[in-house]
Amino acid sequence: MEKTPPETFEIQDCALSSPLPANMVLVVGAGHFGKRAVGILRKREGTPLLVVEKDETAISISDDDFLLYTALCDGASFLIQNFSRLHPENFIIPAVPLHLAFEWAKGLLQATHHPVTLPVPENILPSLPYTWKGADGSLLVSYADFRCPDDCPEPADHCTVTGKPRPMPLFKLLGGLEIRDFAIHIIRSRQIAPGLGGYRVKDMIQLLEKVRKGKARKWLIGTACRCHGVLNALELHP
Repeated sequence: MEKTPPETFEIQDCALSSPLPANMVLVVGAGHFGKRAVGILRKREGTPLLVVEKDETAISISDDDFLLYTALCDGASFLIQNFSRLHPENFIIPAVPLHLAFEWAKGLLQATHHPVTLPVPENILPSLPYTWKGADGSLLVSYADFRCPDDCPEPADHCTVTGKPRPMPLFKLLGGLEIRDFAIHIIRSRQIAPGLGGYRVKDMIQLLEKVRKGKARKWLIGTACRCHGVLNALELHP
């Protein structure tokens, strides 16, 4: 990196030299959704942004703003490697085609729990709305069988497209699943702008503490907002 933010840090070989400032937002992925996130957030005065992207051609975002920084790194690996230097209040916007929170958790558990990815149990499908299988072994879940508008404000009680009342928020539905032999933890994705959501590092810390202190060997881990979510399963081998 060629410049330093208000609280100095450097990135060398994808390693942070010092902790990130608490108000920094990390956009992981610089594709369509990542660039949209940057376009929205860089308008917020005083909010430093760090864009993490492994594709050098995709990360070519204009960085004339003093508070915009980039790291040419794999997103999940960057978060795993620099976990101790992330602030609990850092907000993470996942904009990559994989379940970022799951890969992050799996990587941090590797040294002590040797997690192995499992198929998501199919016996939960009747309890879910629309589902699709993700390329990374995840299960995508949604209340919508159509593409939602990019700027959906995620109203609490109805769908902006159909106008119909929304059933139970998806993060609550998934968190209440009962699956034999599995414990479950769902990270709620919260909006910070219409159509733009994510979670804080402290949400990931809560997940890790729950898995590490829990007695279950099999876990269903998910991330979900009111309408959309993603699930992955793993088994621990201490």
